[in-house]
Amino acid sequence: MARSHWRKRARRQPDLRNPGGGFMKGYTALLGGTAVVLLMTMPATARTPQNTPPVTEGEAGTEVPGTVADDGAHGEIVVTGSRIQGTYNSPTPVTSVSQSDLLAAAPSTLAEGLRQLPALTPTGGPSQGGGTANGGQNFLNLRALGNSRTLTLVDGRRFVPSNPTNLIDVNLIPQGLVDRVDVVTGGASAAYGSDAVGGVVNFILNKRFVGFKADLQLGISQRGDSSESKAALTYGGSFLDNRLHIVAAGEYFKNDGVQGNAREFRRTAPNQLANPAGTPRLVRGTDLRTPFTPGGLVVVGQGGTAAANNQILGITFGPNGSPMPYDYGTIASDIGVTSGSQNGGDGFRVSTGQEILRPLERKTLFGHLEFEVTDNFLLYAQGIYGKTVAAFQSSPTTGTLTIQRTNPYLAQAAPALVAQMTTLGVPRFLLNRLTLERGLTVQNNENETMRGLFGASGRIGGDWNWDVSFQYGRNNNVNPMFNNLIRANMTRAVNAVSSGGQIVCADTISADATVLAAAAGCQPFNPFGQGAPSQAALDYVFGTSTFTTRVIQKAADANLSGRIVDLPAGPLSMAVGAEWREISARTVADPLSNAGAYRLVNQQDFYGKYNIKEVYAELQIPVLKDSFLGPSFDLNVAGRHTQYSTSGGVNTWKAGVNWQQLFDSLRLRGTRSRDIRAPNLSELFATGRQNNITIDDSLRTGRTYLSVPNLTFGNANLTPEIADTLVVGLVYRPSFIPNLSLAVDYYDIKIKDAIGNVGGADANVECNRSGGTSASCAFITRDLVTQAVIQTRTSPLNLTRQETSGIDVEASYRIPLPESAGRLTLRGIAGYVDRNITYSPLVAVPIDNAGNGTASLPNWRGTMTVNYEVGPFAAFSQVRYIGPMTWDKTRVLGVDTDFNHIKAQAYVDAQLSLRIPGFGKEQEIYFNIQNLLDKDPPYDPIVGGATPLPTDPNLFDQVGRTFRVGVRLMF
Repeated sequence: MARSHWRKRARRQPDLRNPGGGFMKGYTALLGGTAVVLLMTMPATARTPQNTPPVTEGEAGTEVPGTVADDGAHGEIVVTGSRIQGTYNSPTPVTSVSQSDLLAAAPSTLAEGLRQLPALTPTGGPSQGGGTANGGQNFLNLRALGNSRTLTLVDGRRFVPSNPTNLIDVNLIPQGLVDRVDVVTGGASAAYGSDAVGGVVNFILNKRFVGFKADLQLGISQRGDSSESKAALTYGGSFLDNRLHIVAAGEYFKNDGVQGNAREFRRTAPNQLANPAGTPRLVRGTDLRTPFTPGGLVVVGQGGTAAANNQILGITFGPNGSPMPYDYGTIASDIGVTSGSQNGGDGFRVSTGQEILRPLERKTLFGHLEFEVTDNFLLYAQGIYGKTVAAFQSSPTTGTLTIQRTNPYLAQAAPALVAQMTTLGVPRFLLNRLTLERGLTVQNNENETMRGLFGASGRIGGDWNWDVSFQYGRNNNVNPMFNNLIRANMTRAVNAVSSGGQIVCADTISADATVLAAAAGCQPFNPFGQGAPSQAALDYVFGTSTFTTRVIQKAADANLSGRIVDLPAGPLSMAVGAEWREISARTVADPLSNAGAYRLVNQQDFYGKYNIKEVYAELQIPVLKDSFLGPSFDLNVAGRHTQYSTSGGVNTWKAGVNWQQLFDSLRLRGTRSRDIRAPNLSELFATGRQNNITIDDSLRTGRTYLSVPNLTFGNANLTPEIADTLVVGLVYRPSFIPNLSLAVDYYDIKIKDAIGNVGGADANVECNRSGGTSASCAFITRDLVTQAVIQTRTSPLNLTRQETSGIDVEASYRIPLPESAGRLTLRGIAGYVDRNITYSPLVAVPIDNAGNGTASLPNWRGTMTVNYEVGPFAAFSQVRYIGPMTWDKTRVLGVDTDFNHIKAQAYVDAQLSLRIPGFGKEQEIYFNIQNLLDKDPPYDPIVGGATPLPTDPNLFDQVGRTFRVGVRLMF
């Protein structure tokens, strides 16, 4: 029986995924000084998988990949990134990366491989630093403009958000069936929809797979941790004379993580410490600690004269509760105060408090069915289920307790101290305690997504393709936090007194009925010595905070694409469409969290909902062909109107040009676009979620405060932010250097009315820099007596303007070799960020984050690979380059810090693979090594956040040399 007309036509198109025999696009890299150009490369697999159908046009939900490639026999350079189907040159740069390329670069997850693209800023993920709300989740961030300004799609459609910020956890996408990932850089809102300010990352699934395959992998680090296992099974079959096609896939992945004290750089904990000598303000220490001990540390006396209070300090309690002198080490700024830091000594080493690599378990199931009713009418249905579980440590329980001189536990542990306090007239003291009797504070992040998609597609009149679909998706996120301190209960429990020969909580014998009711169930807490508190007391002061968030997305879209008329220069083509979606989110937290009772998180109940309606049109206009200007000159224009139920209507547009020069080897391209992003549910409706931050207060107290609660509230008056994007570049394939392809693009993005969180740590920095005159000081709450920072607040405002610009360079070169000698390919990609600045009326002196270590944004990033294949054997090698940075551009070397430069880093990865005939097909085994040279991360200290760290977990490898072995079986 004859097959579908549009499918037959699609199969006659070139196999764009395998240009020149390679399996991914070529790349260029530009690295180094003013005139040094280096070919760098994007990860490339050493083997093209067998039985994988070519990328086709016209299939439901797929688009032609963008590629800058030496496509050998096909004899053309194709760069696409448009809603209009067809093989033509688009002015929008697109990087297309195959699944195999990504897994060769980072075998654990596709997201880790994607983050090696210079256009993607490496943030979040399973490394420590992901925060308590997003632990283990993988979000993508193009152009360092923020996760919320990157639009993540699956087969060109929206996926289910993983939280009220509308972010997509790409761990939940069925990775074993991802055929390739297209990264559209620059503004793409007119073509792809709102939120694509930084660009689009589009995961294309292989829905036409035929056969059965199994991918099995085991991994472990050289030091015996980061144990990893992965298994993926895929089946695809055609029935009813190939009119019915079914694909089913399942994947399981687990990594056991790496503990926080498992590497020397974490155990020694170097960092920048406050300098008691004054100048420079921060100096390098080799062992950052804070004044907390498992048995308790007497910080300072209270209630007596200043001289008397200062005599009651520096006493710690050993395992049996016996008092002993506390060692403050060196560079100590914590003597007599509850916060601060020291180098060495008896304090708590903060950097070991959270895992280096957080454990992650992932399960995904996928099913796709399509049936050709007629040659021009196709029905399809799809279901996706994904679940990730990340159980990880939060910052250990630290707290400052007020201990009365009359405390009976104190009389038992240190009668001499009681006598001294009586003599000095000091009625109480502050005690810093690290409470570990119940173990560490641990949080689970259970993230589950279900998505159903139904649609139809077909062809009208031979030249027009149409597609309509509806999807329903739901994400459930459950976040229990175990061993979370209930602050008020601890305050009551340590206020112990003797009554009737028993030690009880003072509030339980209060004459005030209100106090007595609040203290019901209170158990006295003995803080003196590790292991001293009773189990009943621990049960009373610790609890499990829980919140559950459900996000629901409903979406429908209709698209029509085809040829309008044949012009002298070629066909005038058009795509039009409409989209509708509704997103709602609800969070339900436990009563104590809603009351703000816990030490950590305190999520509040939350509900938000809005809907979006969009219509768009795009035209591909051939203007000239074989004219005095060259072989071709084309225009591409697009427009979209978006209507938000919360903020009204807004328009986006794009205008682009392609100019093939007089010689075929050079093509110029450029795009100018207007893009938008509307506030998400969290920005609009957040009710006060708490996270803990570090505050370096140089303005008043000169102290550093750890675990300061920061409360985030939404703003219902937010409006969409508007971005103007310019991208101009060239694609060059010189005839005098066969097999070389080169693309260079300059981008400039300006966002006005940018939505930015105002307050928190940034408010503190600006308040310090302004000498207390900035309006940002209003976001900081201080103790009225001590002036210590005790709380900060954050809220989003349309208050800022953000700008970034830079250059992307991609290249590919296949070295000519005799056929018997195999194939040798160099490929690469590099990116240069020229500037990345956020302007705000609250910031007197804006900082350019390009090249700023605190923003994890080096000026230069690139990847260089060599791929060699001969017979059944293949070898792959990759060098990842991270350019030098200023550690912190807000600080002056010699005044604010004695360290302010991070050297360039390079990591080497390698893979060997071998094909073995079997079962009538070629089976493959491979051996992969990440960080081949076992390079340690550089000193790039993180002084903010809840956990100060000696290096940046987003940019630099912290695990070390890691081995993975796997097999790919085909039946």
